[in-house]
Amino acid sequence: MRIYVDCLEMMKEVERDLFEMGIKVESATVQDKKLSGEASKTMELNGYVYKLTSFNKMDEMLDYMKINKEWVRVEFEERISSELHNPGKAWELCEGLWGKYIHDGKFEYTYSERIRDQLPYVIDELKNKPNTRQAILTIYDQHKDMRNWGGKARVPCSLSYQFVRRNDELHLLYNMRSCDLLKHFASDVAFSLKLLGYIAGEIDTKIGTFTHFIGSLHAFQLDINKRGIF
Repeated sequence: MRIYVDCLEMMKEVERDLFEMGIKVESATVQDKKLSGEASKTMELNGYVYKLTSFNKMDEMLDYMKINKEWVRVEFEERISSELHNPGKAWELCEGLWGKYIHDGKFEYTYSERIRDQLPYVIDELKNKPNTRQAILTIYDQHKDMRNWGGKARVPCSLSYQFVRRNDELHLLYNMRSCDLLKHFASDVAFSLKLLGYIAGEIDTKIGTFTHFIGSLHAFQLDINKRGIF
């Protein structure tokens, strides 16, 4: 496992790993859209993992990948809110990316919906049982998401966030089934680090490490071409 001390270095090295070692794979869908031809071509790495030991240069990482930082801020606030947000307001800051996934005035799911009922229990567990291995926020819902396979509707890329409190530090293990490097990776990392920082504050402990597991780390060839890498 590669270990990084700042987000920008990590971002550049993960990008390099994908483009140097990735294999060509055609994807039938993205979110709830079916793909064919050139639009379906990707570069992919399977079973990718790395660790971050600090939050340094998170803003620089977002700038490097041209991620809207105001959208990240508002989206994170909606994710941890006790109020339900679907569709919320954050998506309006990136309407070109997210507007096409709204149907009948709503997204198929939001992180707000998946997180808000679980978050108080996770915080309470970490406060009262500091050695717990059960402080897990589950995003993937088998009862709903399996029915949407094959592009029927959006299925979460995130599976779970596991929080482990050891030696007065809070660590996060983030498990994803799929992650688009050029569109979503940097923001997914930022949301995770913000969530780690938020919960560490709630339980009055130090921030530890962030470990990121990705089943399919990929980028679409059309996006790669636009970025001018190949």
